[in-house]
Parts: sequence; structure tokens; C-alpha cells
Amino acid sequence: DDVPSFDYGGFVVGERTQSATLYAKSSGVLAGIPFFFAVFEELGCTVEFLLKEGEKVDCPAGSKIPVAKVTGPARFILLGERTGLELVVRCSSIATHARKCVDLALQHDFHGVIAGTRKLAPGLRMVDKYALLVGGADTHRMDLSSMIMLKEQTNI
Repeated sequence: DDVPSFDYGGFVVGERTQSATLYAKSSGVLAGIPFFFAVFEELGCTVEFLLKEGEKVDCPAGSKIPVAKVTGPARFILLGERTGLELVVRCSSIATHARKCVDLALQHDFHGVIAGTRKLAPGLRMVDKYALLVGGADTHRMDLSSMIMLKEQTNI
């Protein structure tokens, strides 16, 4: 949806094969690799990840760590850049927060389940639920048909 009719920037940079590097600029849990791959595979680019899904990235303040390398026609790298980056950032953020919650629970000898809720961004349910799993949390229920849940504020 980022290019409804014509990509002027892509036209300017052309078809020459280029490489771009994805960097981590803060510490956290890397997540979203399959989505990043899918974006660039659709555009005919290749992706090489230097870190693994679910890996903890320790990035000191002010530094950056290479995470992946994308190779392909320059215009297609630019076309997929924003979508791929946003998916990795979203997944990594959710996975990082999930991991922190799970680790905190373990530190305090909690024997319950740390789970996400259904309060997700429209259209990104599977992305968000996937990120919870990478972070070590439970997905709870996938949708309203997964189980019945009524709360005291539910008025019928």
C-alpha cells in the first residue's frame, strides 16, 4: 500500500544490484525473521540473517550491530525496506517485552502462564502472536472462537 501507482524514488535508483544492511540499535530479542524474508522474497531479493530468531541482542548505547543483509535491485530494496523493517521492529519489541515478563516471573518463582491478550493491531494478529511465542509467552486465545471468556464488566 506504500506505492499505489508509481515509485518515483525506485525509478531514480534503478535496477542495479545493491546490498543493504539491517542494524540493531538497541538491545532486545530479535523476532520477525520469517516476515522480513517474505517481504523481500516477494520482491526478488535475497536475505542473509547474521543472528537467529529469538536471539538476545546486546547493543551498547550509541552503537549498532549488523543483523541482516539484503541483496537485490536497488528499487526493490527501497520498496520493501519500510515494510520489512516495521515488521521486524514490531515483532522484536513484542518478543523483548514478553521475554522480560517471562524472565521476571521465573525470578519470582511464579508457576502460572505469562500470556498475551487479543488486544492487537488490526491485520497483524498472527505477527503479534508469533512474536509472543518467540519471546517465550503464551498466545492465550487466538480469537473470540478459541474459548469463552466473560468478565465481570460484561453486561448482557
